[in-house]
Amino acid sequence: MPGPWRTSRTPYLREIMNNFKCRYVRRITLCFGTQLGKSETLMNLIGYCVDEDPGSMLMVYPTDELARSISKNRIEPMIRSCPALEAKWNPAASETLELQFAGMYLALVGANSPSKLASRPVKYLLFDEVDKFPVRAGKDSSPIELASERTKTFSYRKEVLASTPTYSEGVIWQEFLNSQVKKRYFVPCPQCGSMQQFELKNIKWPEELNNTDKQERESKVLTETWYECPACHERIYDIDKLPMLARGEWRPVKREKGPDGKYVWTEEKNPRNKPESVAYNLNSIYSPWITFGQIAQKFLRSKDDAISFMNFMNGWLAEPWEPSSATMNSDAVMKLQRPYERMTVPKEAQILTCGIDVQLDHMWYEVRAWGARVTSWLIDYGRVETWAEIEEILDKPWRTELGQDILIHLAFLDSGYRTEEVYEFCAAHSGLAYPTKGSSSAVVKSPLLESQVEKAEWGGLKLFIVDTNYYKNFISGRIHPTSEMPERWFVYEGIHREYAEQICSEHRVKEIDSKGRVKEVWKPVTEHTPNHLLDCSVLTTAAAERMGVRYLTEGGNEQ
Repeated sequence: MPGPWRTSRTPYLREIMNNFKCRYVRRITLCFGTQLGKSETLMNLIGYCVDEDPGSMLMVYPTDELARSISKNRIEPMIRSCPALEAKWNPAASETLELQFAGMYLALVGANSPSKLASRPVKYLLFDEVDKFPVRAGKDSSPIELASERTKTFSYRKEVLASTPTYSEGVIWQEFLNSQVKKRYFVPCPQCGSMQQFELKNIKWPEELNNTDKQERESKVLTETWYECPACHERIYDIDKLPMLARGEWRPVKREKGPDGKYVWTEEKNPRNKPESVAYNLNSIYSPWITFGQIAQKFLRSKDDAISFMNFMNGWLAEPWEPSSATMNSDAVMKLQRPYERMTVPKEAQILTCGIDVQLDHMWYEVRAWGARVTSWLIDYGRVETWAEIEEILDKPWRTELGQDILIHLAFLDSGYRTEEVYEFCAAHSGLAYPTKGSSSAVVKSPLLESQVEKAEWGGLKLFIVDTNYYKNFISGRIHPTSEMPERWFVYEGIHREYAEQICSEHRVKEIDSKGRVKEVWKPVTEHTPNHLLDCSVLTTAAAERMGVRYLTEGGNEQ
């Protein structure tokens, strides 16, 4: 929004900026969703220090490149547009990453530059998007600890950490949990006046929309959604949000387990007096620029995909992605049994895909059926010894519950072992079977990329690059459904425990690379654990993606 800053537009930022002036508060944490003004708040704090309380200041971003961009495109334009700041700026003595003002300087650095983090004492220390920082600054300790050491000699030092959360072990969420006082924003209901926190579970839309197709539902919730007061159950509309924000207030909270075992935030009656550290948690439902309908639409578009839903949890709900959802459990797979027989295709299914994990002297396969809303059913799996047996699986008709026959539409084969044989088989079954190559790092454009076999003798045979981490995350999300992500991944009744144990043979762990960056990869739960059926399931899912499973509609194959 152009023009002068107006705190009345985002009144939840008033206390945060006032606490920056509070003598006893030394550390402020902003665990915010997107589109809420946390970065602009940091800009305001810079302006306040320059104009009202000068002191050496260090601003830390994830990288030097981002720090340079922010300096040119946000900080310098802010200074030029504000006469009080421009009057105290010395552009001749300033550089892009070190701005000189009357009585102070502002240095901007990247968290990936340890020498710059430890090079000067500072009174004010600001961190932006800390969950994107490397774990270590070079060979030193964490960039936050390294920079914090620079403030020790100042009696009235200030540190502000701001970020959207990622995982529960992430910096910003741990800072929030460990702060002496934790706060969330409470707003009054315009009908009954009860003070409450905005929560996703209270966003509602007409029940009849749940019976429409996905595209129509996503379109209509944009204009037909409201917020329901949990106290009086009256409807709250977007026009009510700004007056509610203006009358809202930050209240100390504590985290407790509810009756259903899930954590809830309740008001804390006796918070610590004069705390040195205060943390704020705010989700995007509070944003004056985002409607209740946009929240509902984003939820519906992301809830069926584990990666998209993680982004929704982090960026919109300002909540971390819990690591428990990354550990698959064989009991959870056994609970997903449904009353249909092995080798029988449910009537709701529309396509069949097959994944084949090729080993040195045998092969494992899985056949899955797919329907609307990326719903899937296990049809068959097993181990075979010969290519003839694989050919029989791919060519056979599979009987549906309606008595019809359906053929496998697409098969993906891992080409890590017996590569030449895999290429030869796929070339002989062109259009039905394709070789794949796994990639443990994220594929740049898509979790599934089309390439070609490099060897000229195969005449342009297609090869698909599969982001295995992405599809294992997807499968894990389906095995552990939640109220936001209902059950849509099933196995037939009487499934053998062997299948469940192989599907759950890996778990997601964090690794640190040579540059100190954290990445998440899937590793075996125990050494020598068979994971062939998990690999097969990755390939059946990737093949379904290739077949356009996300575009299937209800009743597409029923008669």
